[in-house]
Amino acid sequence: MAEQLTGTSNSSPRTLRVWRFVDGKLGHEKQTLGLTQALSDRMSVEVRDFDIRVPNTWGAEVKAKLQKRTCVHCEPDLIIGAGHSTHWPMLITRLFCGGRTVLLMSPSLPVRLFDLVFTPHHDRSRRADNVVKTLGVIGPARRAERDANVGLVLLGGVNRHFEWSDDEVFQQLEQVMRANPELDWTICDSRRTPSSMHSLLNNLSEGVFTSWQDSASDFLEKRLSAATQVWVTADSVSMLYEALSAGASVGVIELPLKQPKRSNKLARGLLQLRESGQIHLSHEGPRMIVKTEPRTTESRRCADIVLERLFFIA
Repeated sequence: MAEQLTGTSNSSPRTLRVWRFVDGKLGHEKQTLGLTQALSDRMSVEVRDFDIRVPNTWGAEVKAKLQKRTCVHCEPDLIIGAGHSTHWPMLITRLFCGGRTVLLMSPSLPVRLFDLVFTPHHDRSRRADNVVKTLGVIGPARRAERDANVGLVLLGGVNRHFEWSDDEVFQQLEQVMRANPELDWTICDSRRTPSSMHSLLNNLSEGVFTSWQDSASDFLEKRLSAATQVWVTADSVSMLYEALSAGASVGVIELPLKQPKRSNKLARGLLQLRESGQIHLSHEGPRMIVKTEPRTTESRRCADIVLERLFFIA
């Protein structure tokens, strides 16, 4: 059941109080950050973070409520979390402190326990009225001014879903750079990239190779914000969705599946993104159509759904 989010004195919208539950995992925290940022674009939002690894943070709020040491204005309107370890803290907090729960993943508990659940479309979760499918994971949106001359390639590496071949990936990489000579290319590896790939990357005829080991902590974020085109290997799912959230035109360097006859959620996700026009696949050619108009991000779409369904704010 939704509630009207209005002030006490005059029916005007008030600040949305959000309690964000984090578990120390960067991927989960980026998802909840993306949603809270999108909510703050719509209205005034006050966010408090609770690290579930420290029970006396959220637990202290529950204790204070039981001892009647908190006022109604300190209670949350919205409790957001991602990660299995956030489930029970979120539910216990809602029970004693109030608010609505929004989970950004397929839960390990029954979905009916949460007010709203956002789950990637490629996760085959059961249909329910409170479950909303998303195109991939939610992430922070970056809307910096782009440099039309900047291209970026993000490489993954050995993984359990796709076959990795240094030579095949390098060949596709060179095809992309040769087909787009107007761009200044930066190629970035990752922790999973084999060391054998480094010798090939160090001998690139075009582009600049930058290893994650030698770059500043904010290097990748800055390049993502500036790049017009971003190419990502198929195994690098988190980087793929970060590039989409950044608003770049995104291409995927395809890799063969290790078990092509078995259903694979990552492959399903790529196909769904392609069908919706979100990405370009390498077998379609090394040049892609560059987006000229900003699109609505998943984080913004999900924020709209939260406000409409839970608080009647259109």
